Amino acid sequence: MTIDTAVAGQRERDLRNGGRELLSGDPLKMVPHVGQLLARPAWLLDFLRDGGMMKFPNVVIPGEGAMAYEDVGAALERSTVTWQDITWIRAAWQGPIVVKGVLGAGDARRALDAGADAIVVSNHGGRQLDCVAPTLLALPEVLDAVAGRAEVYLDGGIRRGSDIVKAIALGARAVLVGRAYAYGLGAAGGPGVGKAIEILRSGIVRTLRLLGCLEVTALDRSYVDGPDFPVSS
Repeated sequence: MTIDTAVAGQRERDLRNGGRELLSGDPLKMVPHVGQLLARPAWLLDFLRDGGMMKFPNVVIPGEGAMAYEDVGAALERSTVTWQDITWIRAAWQGPIVVKGVLGAGDARRALDAGADAIVVSNHGGRQLDCVAPTLLALPEVLDAVAGRAEVYLDGGIRRGSDIVKAIALGARAVLVGRAYAYGLGAAGGPGVGKAIEILRSGIVRTLRLLGCLEVTALDRSYVDGPDFPVSS
């Protein structure tokens, strides 16, 4: 459950590119930006062959069917996410619940009290609220607050294998990677995703060898030096 997207962030590149206008369905709003699509005919053809604008089959609107992608922004603006929502989901769902978007000790404790089984320290790639803390700096505080009661993962800022090693060394159980595989997919499709994963994997192995560690389970906070990462006693 992602808790840091109550509304969409101010993504200025999307505003410049006319994303909202192109998704509006209003020809008058779309016309000024249509040139961007026509300038990339190969991309546009692949997009249409792939089915065009995606839908969300897991979000069914009564009488309309699956929610269209262009409706997501409006749905977010009408919604309000609260801690009571997690409590309600916990009562309705007996499986594990992972809460993503935690950046501080207080929210970590509230997530656990509401029934979360795991927490993802995440700032949504820095695309939601400007100037929020880097996830690697927020991780130790969340780990100390959780105190072993749940698994803690990290998301955001992962660009190479050594970044994964840093997060694991500080105590994250695992990391989530979004942009690396998305860039690989955009550049070369499925093989590009495989290449991105291999680059990260080789970076992890190389960093472990340089640290003198045989495996990631040998990592701890002593391998990350700096005032923001105190070594556990």
